[in-house]
Amino acid sequence: MTIGERDETAWSEALAAELGQVEQAVRSLSDRSLLGLRAVEPLLGQRWYLCAFDGPSFLCLKRDLSVEKNSKQVREVAAGSLLVERAEAIIDAAEIKYLASAAGRLLAAAGEPGDLEESIELVAHRALQLAEWRESAQREVASVAALDTAVALHEAFSKAYGEFVSRSQPLVERQDELEPEVVSGLRVFEEAAGRAGIGEPLATRLGATLEDCDEGAAQVLAAHVLPLT
Repeated sequence: MTIGERDETAWSEALAAELGQVEQAVRSLSDRSLLGLRAVEPLLGQRWYLCAFDGPSFLCLKRDLSVEKNSKQVREVAAGSLLVERAEAIIDAAEIKYLASAAGRLLAAAGEPGDLEESIELVAHRALQLAEWRESAQREVASVAALDTAVALHEAFSKAYGEFVSRSQPLVERQDELEPEVVSGLRVFEEAAGRAGIGEPLATRLGATLEDCDEGAAQVLAAHVLPLT
């Protein structure tokens, strides 16, 4: 196990212990069966816990495990949690890593892609950086601030792919002259990029979900199990 892996494991264990304390606090506040629980950070370093019950119904706790009764704050927590969930759904680590593997197969094609090697390697590198962010243990906390990193990584990923597309244009114009393995590799690589969501900026896609997140947060408020002010 590497130092990074040990750090991730220790981080997850500490969070699990923290959430265990939250569950105990929830049992003392409600006799409902807890269906879901997530630590949420609308702002960096400011943590709340959003609890989901059957119904659906919800309960928001502060860091000190007291009930958050401010409706504006609960709404912000709920909206932040939903926004992070949308980002997690958009960033498909499996598809992104498949793109990186497709890059490796393309590079292994004999003779070509020649001067495209550097740009293909960069796409794979940027892809793996984004996949690593998505699979990090720290994604267990719904951190809105962490989305800034995701947006930047996705932008770098898209930029690298854009450079590949630009450099590969001469190949497109003479694809009849290429080896079949290279043509097939290029097609698989391009299709994988589409499935990895490289076409539209992450910030744009998240922006399009803001209204839905706000509506979802309003539903959380309406179904909060304890009165809000």
